Amino acid sequence: MAKKTAAKQTVASPRLTSSALVDARVVYYGDNLEQLAKLPDASVDLIYIDPPFNSNRNYEVFWGESKEKRAFEDRRESTRAYIDYMRPRCVQLARVLKQTGSFYYHCDWHASHYVKVMLDQILGENYFHNACFLSP
Repeated sequence: MAKKTAAKQTVASPRLTSSALVDARVVYYGDNLEQLAKLPDASVDLIYIDPPFNSNRNYEVFWGESKEKRAFEDRRESTRAYIDYMRPRCVQLARVLKQTGSFYYHCDWHASHYVKVMLDQILGENYFHNACFLSP
């Protein structure tokens, strides 16, 4: 009678690894236009941005237990000025996005239709099968 040997099963433990192109363990801090310039073409799988909405408002938030006041101004002189501000950033985002990547742009009704036209110009009109256009 042949002796059965139990095969030892090994299960690989999940490991965080970096992309060959971009170190995913790094948090890039600063103006995204400057930071994006440091990244190679077609190196990012997922992009989610939540830029100012061009709501023409000032925002104040009291943060944490110390009630630290944080504020920002969401004003541009015009919708054209807002799109002119966002366009070079979106061009860089499109440059670093992989062909199979996904891009999420969070915006609201203030400029969403202008943003959509801008993204069509940058990414192509057929891109939005891979993208999600978030608008509350």
